[in-house]
Amino acid sequence: MIRIFKSELLKLKRSRFIEIIMIIPIFFVVTGIMNFIRYKSIFMRENPSIWDPVYEQSALMYGLFLLPVLATIIMATLVNMENKNSNLRRMLSLPIKKSEIYICKFLSGCFLIFINIVVFILIVSIFGNLLKPSNSSMPLYVLYRPILAYFSLIPVMAIQYYLSIKFSNIFVSIGIGTIFSISSVLVGTTKFWLAFPWCYPFKSISATHVSIGLSNTLLMHFVGLVITIFITFMGIKEFNKKEIF
Repeated sequence: MIRIFKSELLKLKRSRFIEIIMIIPIFFVVTGIMNFIRYKSIFMRENPSIWDPVYEQSALMYGLFLLPVLATIIMATLVNMENKNSNLRRMLSLPIKKSEIYICKFLSGCFLIFINIVVFILIVSIFGNLLKPSNSSMPLYVLYRPILAYFSLIPVMAIQYYLSIKFSNIFVSIGIGTIFSISSVLVGTTKFWLAFPWCYPFKSISATHVSIGLSNTLLMHFVGLVITIFITFMGIKEFNKKEIF
């Protein structure tokens, strides 16, 4: 399985997909920083620390909308690349377990999104340190909140990967994922958000504006784990039945 995963990473390196993924968070952070600078007097009046507004303005749209949409596009594109070049058909003809192919390709998509998260953390840290007063230290939530958002996004990644494998038309999985991502803006304000994994990233990444409590946090990750396991097993079961031609 390790060899298959390495080959998947090599494909990503050749496709220049990683470079594109690394650029995306910069736009959202820069937009958040510009918004902070524009309304700095208002933000600083409520809180003397610049870290809360800098982080929240950067994380707002990033966690609320980008992460679910990014998971949708990455998973759909990875699978479509294989279908388009008939690579998946060739891989299925090899003496390799289909379950290993399914899992490794899913992990390669997860790896791309993790890189995106790391870049987001680095950019926020750099800009925050450039703007901060000399006596203000960077809060730990700048590091751990995006990581929590990543883990909370895993069920969405699993669902979107499954849909991308199931439907050969890339626009089906992208359409479903986009609709659910947009819907999360509304569902997130209701008591039913725990049943809607697309709401999880924003609930996890926000440090000051959204507090869901420890019990809801643990329940969210438990529900996400159950969804991930169920969808993955269902996906592997269907993938094992997939014909070569």
